[in-house]
Amino acid sequence: MKQVVFALMTCLLFFVSACSEHRVIRETNIEFENCSQGCEIKQEKCQGSCRNNCMQCSAHANQTSKLSYRQYQREQVIRGGTIARQLKSYRDPLQCRKTTCNCKADYQVCIQACGGKIHKELRAAPVC
Repeated sequence: MKQVVFALMTCLLFFVSACSEHRVIRETNIEFENCSQGCEIKQEKCQGSCRNNCMQCSAHANQTSKLSYRQYQREQVIRGGTIARQLKSYRDPLQCRKTTCNCKADYQVCIQACGGKIHKELRAAPVC
């Protein structure tokens, strides 16, 4: 009886440790090719602009808000108006909340919107 339970647990563990793999099936028409090229460009931009590092994101957000605030101050001085806003008015508190960028999932959604098909398959997990 213990051997049967052990065999069942081993099979269960094998299936639970499986990973999903996505295969993109591309269409051959020109419209799809143009659309999929747009998806690839978006993916490259996503990967290039993705800031997973919280410190880097915060520094970039602070720099951007300071530049925007200085521009506001200059405009007010030129107009002769009063400076009513503060620096914190230009900070977006949710800007660095996204901890990960899932560019691959965005790419897959884009390909599907172009008319492509993505098949999901379960595969055994790679051994580390």
